[in-house]
Amino acid sequence: MQPQTAPHRFCLDNAVRLLLVACLVFSHPTALAAYTATAVKTNQPQSQFSSGEQPNRAVAAQVALNSCRQALLIANPDNSVCELAFMDQQPITSARQIRANTANAPLYMWRFDSASATVFVAGTVHVLKEALHPLPRQFEEAYHQTEKLVLEVDLSRYPAADVQAKTLAYAQLGDQSLRQVMPGDLYSQLVEAGMTYGLPVGQLQAYQPMLAFQQLTLLGMTALGYEGDFGVEHVIGQLGQRGRGDILQLESLDFQLKLLFDQPMDTQLAVLEQALGDLPELESSISQLMTAYFRGDDNTLLETLAAQTGDHPLAKAFNDQLIDQRNRSMATTIAGYLETPHSYLVLVGAGHLVGPNSIIAELARAGIHGRRISANQSIDHPTQHSTNNREH
Repeated sequence: MQPQTAPHRFCLDNAVRLLLVACLVFSHPTALAAYTATAVKTNQPQSQFSSGEQPNRAVAAQVALNSCRQALLIANPDNSVCELAFMDQQPITSARQIRANTANAPLYMWRFDSASATVFVAGTVHVLKEALHPLPRQFEEAYHQTEKLVLEVDLSRYPAADVQAKTLAYAQLGDQSLRQVMPGDLYSQLVEAGMTYGLPVGQLQAYQPMLAFQQLTLLGMTALGYEGDFGVEHVIGQLGQRGRGDILQLESLDFQLKLLFDQPMDTQLAVLEQALGDLPELESSISQLMTAYFRGDDNTLLETLAAQTGDHPLAKAFNDQLIDQRNRSMATTIAGYLETPHSYLVLVGAGHLVGPNSIIAELARAGIHGRRISANQSIDHPTQHSTNNREH
């Protein structure tokens, strides 16, 4: 699933991941309405755990999951995990449904070989639910068979407090308040969404609309049971320690923050408006994205991402900056790895690996071709051009 745009698109890219550290730093407001979530054990869906009435959906989701997990600590004979089944009595697509018919699916993983180097390029999702694990075994195998781990941004090199402070500094609005820079009807939509998902809009007055958008992104995913602790990068990072010199980054933290927060106000408002408009269909959009990801369905993934971008010219231009322009730079860096005597596992948001301007397409235009790996295949076989991956 790293930056990106509409709430759910960010789960396929890194802007949401870097903001997992900075988000939720504001206290949750008390809402007048009551929200309820229901969690279940994956192997015993009849065992249900209600959140009871809560002030917003994000809190309801966390309370229901925590209740289920407490029960598993006491007894878990069938190795269940917990996932949300309902939010406000509306069903949430299960992990079992999302991962159905994926045994032979193409993965978002390519192997590139040169005379001296091997590079695996793998697509990730930055927030997942526990029930969608384990990841395909090829992810762990590629990690253990390579020397270097490459992330869009290596957040482990930045203290969490520094990331948070730097993010909020970039997000500062200036002389006006959030309410002053937003049209009245759009601001009213944001306040309503904030009450539903636990976004304290009153505490965001000093910050740009993009920060409100990012906070809403994370809270919307949280309300569906998706958590950063189960995102692909986080899980891969727990597989074993690597020295600082063996963890690389394609971009810097400052680069990503500037990309997000140096956008013109009209662009920020267009992106936020699209995100707010997508909220009623958030669950179906997320489940469609996740199903496409685990089935390796490029067309559906690309179509869903395009639908989330919307038709506004400013939102489309922002998406071009966030995805296509960065793909060209990332592809150039990855091509450089093939000139070294090392092996690499490169993790990027899956949205960077689909479409005519994807990293894979950019590499192909440079004459560099790899082998896409499927869920039933070994990662070990070199590509066809293993002695010289770059065609002349």
